[in-house]
Amino acid sequence: MKHTLIILFCFLYYNLLALNIEMSLYNYYGAQPYTELYLRIDGSSIEWNAQKEASVNILLIVTDDTGNIAAYDKFDLKTTARDSISDLLDVKRFKLMPGVYQVKLEAIDNFKPVNKVEMEQKWTISKALDGFNISDILPLSVIKRDSSSNSLVKNGLYMEPLSYHYSAPIDNQMDFYLEVYQDDVSDSEYYIQYTIMEGNTQNLTAKALLSKYKKLGKGLVLPEVFSLPVNAIKSGDYHILVNIINKDKTVVASRSTDFIKSNPEADITYLESFDPVADQSFVQKIKVEDMDFVLKAHLPITDQHQVSTLGELIKSNKIKSQRQFIYQLWKAKSPANPEFAYNGYMDVAAAVDKKFYTNVGYGFQSDRGHIFLKYGKPSNVLTVESEVDAPPYEIWYYNNMAQTGQTNVRFLFYNPSLAHNDYKLLHSTCLGEKVNPSWEVELYKSVPNDRQGNTVDATRVNENWNRNARRYFNEY
Repeated sequence: MKHTLIILFCFLYYNLLALNIEMSLYNYYGAQPYTELYLRIDGSSIEWNAQKEASVNILLIVTDDTGNIAAYDKFDLKTTARDSISDLLDVKRFKLMPGVYQVKLEAIDNFKPVNKVEMEQKWTISKALDGFNISDILPLSVIKRDSSSNSLVKNGLYMEPLSYHYSAPIDNQMDFYLEVYQDDVSDSEYYIQYTIMEGNTQNLTAKALLSKYKKLGKGLVLPEVFSLPVNAIKSGDYHILVNIINKDKTVVASRSTDFIKSNPEADITYLESFDPVADQSFVQKIKVEDMDFVLKAHLPITDQHQVSTLGELIKSNKIKSQRQFIYQLWKAKSPANPEFAYNGYMDVAAAVDKKFYTNVGYGFQSDRGHIFLKYGKPSNVLTVESEVDAPPYEIWYYNNMAQTGQTNVRFLFYNPSLAHNDYKLLHSTCLGEKVNPSWEVELYKSVPNDRQGNTVDATRVNENWNRNARRYFNEY
């Protein structure tokens, strides 16, 4: 079974997109096999009207490997905000035969049509095995008994999927749902073993952290809900492994799924337990008064599941943990010579701070400084300060983006305040970074009468000798 886990990098930056949608799929077997497609739309990325209503039009098309339509649905996903902005949630169920499918989603914000997104995902449904089968594992953020007709209710339980399989610092346990299928109910005894494993499912040397067991009941279809404690594990990549075993502990069926844990408290406890060693001498040299600068300079290159930990360390006075965090980061990035790599990076960070310094923080905390440290020096930079209809703007060009595997990546920064170095990221083509379909309208907001289309969903302005940003962005 092929699973697609959207990495945390994308999760933390999708809030910059015009319409932020998470689409996840899960396969279930039994007498009537089906696939569940869960949708979650970030409430902060949707347009809410005066009555605090939100509505997004969804088009779902599932095609098989020959291009024929296997499933289709078009509907409006709606909600009304109550105490605070809430996400839109729904689940659709399709009966699909074993095979390879392409799932395409198109979404348009009904109250702001310029907010739209298209997504595609390949999905494989394997044939059911003889004997025992296990459905895909559904990690949960909310689970409670419910007898209503809500689409998220199944087998008497209301279940919200855990967004992006991301376990937040406040989550003390991991709940998950699955189904076990038996071709024939015999008198033999079987058990479910469920385990938290270090690393993701691709890690062949993953170690078991915690296992629990439960005797398997009798029945052709057995819905199961399990919980495992995650309050003591460090931030990082993990996976849940579920095995069906017999009395001899022979595995007769298995299923797994990845998740990401963020746990700054456990991280800092772990860092405090270390004793300095010889090759850590370079972090021991970092002065207490310089640590704020050093830690903040590392934010652009810190793995996203450790961003919360870094934030806590910046606010703390735990100098030992702060130094250990820096050491662990560079030991992972450059095992052979972490000191050399650290010194080289800090030389660049110092130069970036000087070049992009503003009155509100270090230079690397500005949008341009952050992007420079995160992705490196751009292949080319075009600065435009002479267009009457626009504030100063810059376009950064990257021929190759190693971090995302892209080519011809663009970033557009602009300075609407005209303050020194106060450039903001307006739009980019980089995966996981800010995407703004209306960037041209925002850049040339001084000429509202020249917008193409109506004022609500316009994304472009009329061409003019004094408006070259789109041409520069697309053609250079």
